[in-house]
Order: sequence, then structure tokens, then C-alpha cells
Amino acid sequence: MKITPFRYIPLLVLALTVLVQCDKDEVNSTAPLASFKLSPSSGLTTTTFQFDASASKATSAGDTLLFIRWDWDRDEIWDTGFSRSRLFTHRYYKPGSYNPRMEIRNEAGLSDTIELPVEVARGYSAPQPSFTISPASGNLRVEFVFDAGQTKDDEDSLNTLKFRWDWDGNGVYDTEYSDQPLIKHMFSAPGLYNTTVEVADPKGLTAKLMKSALVSTSNPNLVPRFTYTPENPNTSDLVLLDASSSYDPDNAGNTFLYRWDFEDDDTFDTEYLSNPVVSHTFNTEGNNTVVLEIKDQWGLVNQASIVVYIAHSNRKPTAAFFSGCEYGNLTTNFYFNASQTSDNEDWADLMKVRWDFDSDGNWDTEYNKIKTAYHLYGTPGTFKVRMQVLDSGGLTDTTSLNVYVSSGTNETGLILDETKGIYYGTVKIGTQWWMSENLNETSSGKFCYSGRNSNCETYGGLYTWTAVMNGTTSEKAQGLCPSGWHIPSLTEWTKLIDFYGETLAKGHLEVGGDSDFRMLLAGQRSTGGSSEMMNQVTNFWTSTKSSGENSFAISFQKDQANYFKLNLSRSYGFSVRCVKE
Repeated sequence: MKITPFRYIPLLVLALTVLVQCDKDEVNSTAPLASFKLSPSSGLTTTTFQFDASASKATSAGDTLLFIRWDWDRDEIWDTGFSRSRLFTHRYYKPGSYNPRMEIRNEAGLSDTIELPVEVARGYSAPQPSFTISPASGNLRVEFVFDAGQTKDDEDSLNTLKFRWDWDGNGVYDTEYSDQPLIKHMFSAPGLYNTTVEVADPKGLTAKLMKSALVSTSNPNLVPRFTYTPENPNTSDLVLLDASSSYDPDNAGNTFLYRWDFEDDDTFDTEYLSNPVVSHTFNTEGNNTVVLEIKDQWGLVNQASIVVYIAHSNRKPTAAFFSGCEYGNLTTNFYFNASQTSDNEDWADLMKVRWDFDSDGNWDTEYNKIKTAYHLYGTPGTFKVRMQVLDSGGLTDTTSLNVYVSSGTNETGLILDETKGIYYGTVKIGTQWWMSENLNETSSGKFCYSGRNSNCETYGGLYTWTAVMNGTTSEKAQGLCPSGWHIPSLTEWTKLIDFYGETLAKGHLEVGGDSDFRMLLAGQRSTGGSSEMMNQVTNFWTSTKSSGENSFAISFQKDQANYFKLNLSRSYGFSVRCVKE
């Protein structure tokens, strides 16, 4: 549609009306009012002055943003840019009369300035220490460089300052004051050293700074090197490890000590050795990481490791056996058990054993997979029994123990309790079968003389009556005895003694007597818990109770031929023999 000139007239009138209206709403801005306080009003070159322009204010209601800048020394050069902050600080480093000036400006560009005089006198401040350590860490052969050349002082130049050093931070200075800011030092032991420098200026003002230097025994330049032979070792080989090719590229005359970790478990298996060659047998098949550490004449160290592959190899078995009873006579069929023999490759039932019962150099049996054997001796004496085990790879191991054969003629036997691992020799005296060893059955009421297990192994246990009776008070109770055996009554003990006679029984029953009863003077445990009278007396509990809380016991004493019948508290610890049902 075409617009004629007359159509523009209403639009023009409307625009003029708006412009006139805007001019009526415009507000004229006025300059803000500058004001500040100075604290303190005068000071020293060490004073930090506080400038507070909080009292400055706008004079126009429309001014919401005010900006401030400062000229600290009235040199007509503004030292800060405009900022909305009202609080400033400044320090004058030279004495003199100053007229710091502040300008405040609004968004319209209108401003106001104000200045205040301030007198600054000479002040003296302590130095500002700064130093570097190069290198930050090193070893005992490193010469550390300590450089305090960046130290500053507001009044004094660097060449007028003095420096002294405390290498280990213990408060005792190791150097005198010097005008040299750079110094070198070597430490004599590894550790973390908190090194302190103290700087003094010509006025005697001082300041300190501490930094840490790490000193170690590590010297990565040392070259630990080793080889091993044979080239392809196995678990049976003695491997030679040779570190004689280790060297120091910086000092051809350096000498070393050597230590080894064969399992790479962070625990060295040798001390430091002067010989670079060691030998070791590796029991673990596969990759074995070996670590070598060398230490030079200054105590500096470095490590290296290599992987040694260990192949499988048959290793010899370990021979082990025991005798059911070490003591017997010409009637004793001694029992030997090699079931404790072991091997790393073979099951126990694949290994074979053979026996030499008198260690005369001739094997009395052929190899057999059965691990037990019996043997009767034709003459009394002490015999070394040898056993040799053979594995499926043809390797052997041999071990031995002694048995003692007396000239006694009483029939003997053996109690085998393999479930409990307990074996007792037995002897028939008259019509009674007795154990020829003291009871050593585990019980909460069992004690070893002086608390030593070795005494239980030799003398058997010492039991309270309640413990050995295993909770019952019935005469001839089994108690802790093996199945088919029981705690002898007072009558059964009397029958044994009467077989030889009251004054002769002790000689027949004790060790060395012809009965093979092998009575030992095992001592006793008192009601107070102390062990007493070993090798002086032996007491045996009977299963016969007395009045109250007492029971009967049989006693033999070293210097007395007769036996004694005791009626004592059940809390004593006495020896025990079992008799067959």
C-alpha cells in the first residue's frame, strides 16, 4: 500500500511527545564526596598504614556505584586503578613527608579528591630469608648447595647481611656468621635434615628460615650385576650366584659388599658378604625373583633383580620313624613305625622302606611299601636301628634311633593307640599285665614337672586323682587308661609288690631292675602347684578312694627299700600306671 506524506504527520507528533517526556524524567548527577582516615597518622618505614575511605559518599540519589584510586606519594601518578574497595594498606619504605591522595568517581565520571599529610621516619625491619637447596635430595657423597642469595632486607643490601647455618635443625649453629650467602655441605649419615639459616642485618636484627634436605644411602649410579649357574637350574640344583661383575662407573676402584634376597619378599636372606659368590637351592618351581644389593665403601647402596626360572626335579624323601617302646627285654617284639616319612613328589604308600635293626651295615629286610616292622633281639644291649626310605625316582634318605634291651625275662607287649598317637610298652609280672611307662594321656588335670613338656615325654604326666579317674570314683575305673586297661586298685598294687616282697619290690621295679617295669623317680606336684622331689620320690595313684576327699597312693622313695601307702588329698599331682583288665 502506498503511504502519502500526510500519513507521516501523526507518527512525527508521537515521537516528539516521547522525547519531551524523557527530558522531563532526566536527573542531573553531582560529584561524590571524598573522605578517608589514615591510621596511624604517622609512622616508620616499617609501618603498614591503614587507609579507610568508608566515609566517602555519593551526593546524588542515583549514584549506586562509586570507584576509588590512590596516589600514595602525590607524584601525580596514580598507584592503583579504580576499585570499589574502601579499605587499603600501604607501606612507605623511605622516610619523608608524604601527602597521599585519593580520588572517588561515580558512573557519570564526576569525581572528588582529597589528600592528607603523613610523616614517615626511618624504621628498621628484620631480613627476609630465602634460600634454595640443590639438589633437594641426595646421598652421602652428594655436596648439597645452599644458596640464600635471594634473601631481602627493606633497609640493607645483600652484601651487608650475615648468614649462619644449622644443618640438622637442633638449634645449635654449625657455622659462624659469614657474608657469603652460598655454602656447600655433605652430610655424614642418612636422614631428613631440617636445615636452618639465620640472617642478621647491620642493626643486629635477625630472622630464620628452615627447609628440609633428604639424605639417603641410595646411589643409582652403582651397577649391581650378577649371573647364575647352571643355566637351567631345577629344584635339586645348588645354584651359584656371582655378583663379581658389579661396578661403579664413576670410580673404578670402588669396593663392595653383597647381600641377597632369594624370594623377593623384602627380607634379605644373607648379611652383607665380602664374597660376591653365594650358593642357594630353590625349592619353589617356576619364576623366582632374586634381588642383589651392593654397598660400597662409603655405605651407598643400589639394587638389581633378575628372574631365575627353576624347573621341577625329584627331591629326595625325608626319613622318619619311631619305636613303640624304646625299652624292652629279650621277649620284647619291638615295634617300629615309619609312617611319618614324607616326600615332595610321592604319596606315602608309593615309598618303600628297609630296616637294619642292629646297624651292622647289613640291611635285615628288603624294600617294602609296608611302613611298620617288628623285631626280637637275641642279646641284651643298646642297638641303633636304621631305616632307609626309597622314593619312586630312586632317591633315598636314612635315619636312626636307639633301643635298649635288658636281660629280663618277663613277657612284654605293646599298646598301640594310633588314633591318639600314643604307644605304651607293657610287661607281665606274675599274672598281671602292667604298662612299663607312666601314663602321658592329655587331660586338663595333667601337669608336666616344672611346666616342661620334655619332662612329660620322659617321666609321663602328673595327674590329680579326679583328672585321672576321668570323672568317676569307682574302683578299677578305666579313667584315662587305654581301652581294656584301668587305674589299678590299692589291692592290685599290693599284689604286684607282694610278688617280689615288700623290701625287694623297689629294686626289681625301678629302672635297671629285672622286672622291666622301669619305675622312675618322677617327683610330684604339691597341692599348691609347685613341682618337687624329682629323683627323690615317685607316687602312683590307685583307684581306691579313702574317707572325705582323700584317696590312696603307693609311694617309693630313693633311700628307702620299703614302699609306703599314702592317704592324701586328691589335688596332689602323682604319676599313674595302668593295669590290664
